[in-house]
Amino acid sequence: MNSLSSSTTHPDKPTKITSQAAGYLLNWPGLLAMAGILVLAAWNGQASIVVLTSLLFSSAGLAKLWSHLSLARISCRRQLSERRVFPGEKINVKLQVANRKPLPLPWIQVDDEIPQALGSTSTLTGAKPGSVLIRRSAAMLWYSSVKWKYELPCLKRGYYPLGPTVISSGDIFGLYSRSLITALEDHIIVYPKILPVGHLGIPSQQPMGESRSEYRVFQDPTRPVGVRDYQHGDGLRHIHWKASARLQALQVKVFEPTTTFKVALFLSVDSFTFNGSFSEDEFELGISVAASLAHHITEGGSPAGVFVNTRSVDSGQAVSIAPSGSRDQLTAVLEALAKVTASSSGPFERFVDNEQKVLHAGTTVALILGKPPETLPLLLNSLKENGFKLQVFFIGEGEALPLGEGIPFHRIRNAGDLGSLEG
Repeated sequence: MNSLSSSTTHPDKPTKITSQAAGYLLNWPGLLAMAGILVLAAWNGQASIVVLTSLLFSSAGLAKLWSHLSLARISCRRQLSERRVFPGEKINVKLQVANRKPLPLPWIQVDDEIPQALGSTSTLTGAKPGSVLIRRSAAMLWYSSVKWKYELPCLKRGYYPLGPTVISSGDIFGLYSRSLITALEDHIIVYPKILPVGHLGIPSQQPMGESRSEYRVFQDPTRPVGVRDYQHGDGLRHIHWKASARLQALQVKVFEPTTTFKVALFLSVDSFTFNGSFSEDEFELGISVAASLAHHITEGGSPAGVFVNTRSVDSGQAVSIAPSGSRDQLTAVLEALAKVTASSSGPFERFVDNEQKVLHAGTTVALILGKPPETLPLLLNSLKENGFKLQVFFIGEGEALPLGEGIPFHRIRNAGDLGSLEG
């Protein structure tokens, strides 16, 4: 991945500007009181008080005007080296602030709010729960810019919104400060971890396709592997005319036997909560299993889809991606799994019953479960009667329920178990 994305906020598009004085005396009531003292001192001929009050009043006025203009024609830009990564990969973030006016800024401070789960070591708490602030500051001359860089380790799967970014500045005396809450918002997607997958014994229902078969039942005419002598009943369209002319005998093409299978991966969110206790480690392993199986199947040239009864972090909707051979299918699956939360959209059995309507008979349905529900055998029988082939993956420790004859299952206790699958 080598993309570069950026978000920019302009001075004419702030979401909110706030001002703050260094003390009560510098607010409007204090300034009015100071003006009153100045008038009374002048009326009574107190020259020293007039001079002192005039200096304070003029300094406060100059500072307030400077502060008011400090954030005018200020722009901020955030650049990300990547927006989609896998766990453990790093994203380089660059912040650039430009001062496009003739007024210098004695100080400017930028607070970029990011989720703490991304792995930042900052101890400054952000406004959003679970967020921290990346703070940078500098002094800027007129018509100048400044850049800062920081790194995000991206340790955990998820969908992470970035921002908003708060820019603060003020006058040279430090009497007034002004903050601009920008619309500089972006997001980072950390895909689930992809694990190595062993041999999947997923049966096929289609005579031709992308997966090589060990049994010569069907032949794929797009994959010739040799020639043989012509036999009675061979089709003329399969005759290899060049080889026939060379050998002075009719030769026909021999094709590689292949099969195609479609796989629908169903992940049960509610099966990872048992007796009120949620197992986060097993839940994340289940998501990685779903992502790894999808990757393994699509990389083999076969369609795969994923269904999860969750409430996605960005939309609040369940994940429903039907099997497809599209080039963007795997990306869509990984992004959807990155947004999966532990919040269930409803009972898994009802979810499967609704979603199976978009699947064709003969599709392999792979169920990925934590603690299997007692109704699992009934669900499997129903799917089998509807013409689906079945695979079951149990995540974590525990005993598997009896599933019925001819229904293969696998126990995945850790990442290594997925790589040792056989049959």
